Amino acid sequence: MKITLGILKTTKNENPVKDEVIEGIQDNLEYFDEIIYTGNEDFFEDSDIEVKALNLDTDNKAVMRNAILDNTSNELIMWISDTTILEFDMIPEMLEKLEESPDADILYPNMSIIDNEGREKIFRLEDLYCKEKDILMSLKPENHVPEYGIITKRSIFDKFGKFDENFKDYDFYNFLYQNLENIRLKFAEFNYVVIHYLDPFIDTSYRSYALKKALKKYNIKDFFPKLSWDENENLAVSTAYTAVGDTLSDYYDLFSASEFYRKALLSFYNKLTLLKLIKTYFNMGLFEEAKKLAKVEQGLKPEEEKTYQEEINQAENLIKSMEEAINEGKVQEILSVINEVTNHYQGAPLYNIIGVIEYYMKNYDNAYKFFYKAATLNPLDEDIIHNLTSVANQLGKQEDVKGLFKRVFEI
Repeated sequence: MKITLGILKTTKNENPVKDEVIEGIQDNLEYFDEIIYTGNEDFFEDSDIEVKALNLDTDNKAVMRNAILDNTSNELIMWISDTTILEFDMIPEMLEKLEESPDADILYPNMSIIDNEGREKIFRLEDLYCKEKDILMSLKPENHVPEYGIITKRSIFDKFGKFDENFKDYDFYNFLYQNLENIRLKFAEFNYVVIHYLDPFIDTSYRSYALKKALKKYNIKDFFPKLSWDENENLAVSTAYTAVGDTLSDYYDLFSASEFYRKALLSFYNKLTLLKLIKTYFNMGLFEEAKKLAKVEQGLKPEEEKTYQEEINQAENLIKSMEEAINEGKVQEILSVINEVTNHYQGAPLYNIIGVIEYYMKNYDNAYKFFYKAATLNPLDEDIIHNLTSVANQLGKQEDVKGLFKRVFEI
């Protein structure tokens, strides 16, 4: 079988795992009919591997994947990044799985994820063959199918469309979400792929956007089939919406999370969801809203009200004092205590303050990242919006910011 190896260039600077990546390709070289790389051929200058280099100047994975699709006619494509390490001789077993299940559209192995600090997380996955919609129950497809080290049939993209370029680095999982009813997944249980993610900045708004889009496509019961929908629908709805809010919180989309927590409380008022909504408002920096909910009349015990009110007031006063210090030009004073502060509070106002400090120190790229994180957490705050849009105009990232607000305000 002819297989195209499609390699996405995901690194901007030095690639510390380059040699391991090339070694993994060489260990499986005999199975590849062609190799297409979205970067330039310099990546392979120290090897004898022949590649077709596309020389793309983009960090949008969907653009890269679609370019690979446009440059190959082979039916089978293995997808990796320039930080993906393949096991020795892993292709034969994956092809055996295809022979066992010829209707399979995507073959996937187990995965090991290593972050920019070298921390490894191993995922021992499950076979989703003929039960693809089980992915919905997790609310996080990235934990159940790797985006690299997989083999896909080209024909699924001819049938159902290519990757949506509005989803940038979550394009593969959006494709999965949108086509779970149309495709077959098959697990190669004896193989592992090692994926390094070297960039510490991950724009999780694409993940929350894809989830919210999927929630519109499928019935909420598809995500939570085990809840007692017939016995107590209001309780089931509340439980489901609370779980969705939890996942959106994990993705730092607190505005959307708050909306789901609110809907959950309207369906079935309960203390657990109430406390989650209080915490969400707290981390958004909506301290007054949090205090209104942290009351006995809302269902808290007197001692709980006292604890929550004290915690909220403490954080609010801390943020106010830091903002005043910055306005007085006491940047170094704030820098000396910032690590201690983050041990107690990591809400949107704090990221905004750190962004201001980075801006004063002329670290504009870092300032942009912190303002961006603050806006992801709270896209309603006028100061955050002003700071983010100002530095975005300075760096030419206006369209990125417009995209962010579109994604987080999508409910």
